Amino acid sequence: MTFCYSTGMSQSIEKFIESRRPRWERLEKLIQTLEQGKARRLRPSELPDMGRLYREATADLARLQTFQQQGALPDELVDYLNHLVARAHGQIYRSPSPGWRSLWIFLRSTFPLTFRETAPWTLSALGIFLLGCGYGFLAGLVDDSFIPLVAPPHLIEQVEGGKVWFDSILAIRPLASSMIMRNNISVTFLAFALGMTFGLGTVYIMAFNGLLLGTLAALCHLHGLDVDFWSFVLPHGVIELTAIFIAGGGGLLLGSALISPGDLSRKEALTQRGRKAVRLILGCVPLLIVAGIVEGFLSPSHLPPWVKFLLAGLLLGLLLCYLLLPASHNRPRRFTSK
Repeated sequence: MTFCYSTGMSQSIEKFIESRRPRWERLEKLIQTLEQGKARRLRPSELPDMGRLYREATADLARLQTFQQQGALPDELVDYLNHLVARAHGQIYRSPSPGWRSLWIFLRSTFPLTFRETAPWTLSALGIFLLGCGYGFLAGLVDDSFIPLVAPPHLIEQVEGGKVWFDSILAIRPLASSMIMRNNISVTFLAFALGMTFGLGTVYIMAFNGLLLGTLAALCHLHGLDVDFWSFVLPHGVIELTAIFIAGGGGLLLGSALISPGDLSRKEALTQRGRKAVRLILGCVPLLIVAGIVEGFLSPSHLPPWVKFLLAGLLLGLLLCYLLLPASHNRPRRFTSK
């Protein structure tokens, strides 16, 4: 920048500006380097200069503003330095962009911690699911006419013919895995989002999915396909269903903020509990991806049933250790989203 001096400016002020100008220009170059984004970074030797020059420019600005009030300084110079200080402040104190480390901290500590804090809501979603599942299983055993009301006709036809419907997945594993992931994620997010219906929508999703599973289990039981059915469901189901229960718990948490906000307003309660609920649903996404891979490739495979049951037990054990056991080192840090 070219500095213009007023005719009434004293020589002492001129000397001050001339002595400080190289430092302002140096600070501006450093700021421009940072503003160019990820392609440019400051060298380690430049980092201390950035902080020092910023502090000096702040002090210089205060001094020049005093000169300006006395009418001995043009407004353009003060405006330039004020803008320079603001730009430097924005670069020094800006929030770091979330990266892989933030994601690692969230998955390693924040999500499991939030799960433990909100476990009663997840257990409530599990309870609703089990009620629906138990009713569907018993109703299917007692009354054959109940099954067609819930199960799709083509599934009933295949099972009555002595076959299971998931054998066809083997021929299109990659495509099936992708479709399964999308479906599971959509159901999970729906169970979460419907919490805004005062939790009623979440209750319906949990109960209906439980009813469907129980009815299909009854259908397979009536035709002697229990082992085939459960050896398919359990390997991926221990992860997939857990994610759905967690998302359902998040939906119930949102609903509770609307029904019973306590001493807070509904808006404040929804904001406060919504933060935890969002962390829950975000943590479900990687679980559903893993479940989709298992469901597309391992669950329908021709592995012996005992191997699939062993795999299901192993996956369940690992999942429970991940969710229930606190990190052994480094105090968990909370993930905050603005």
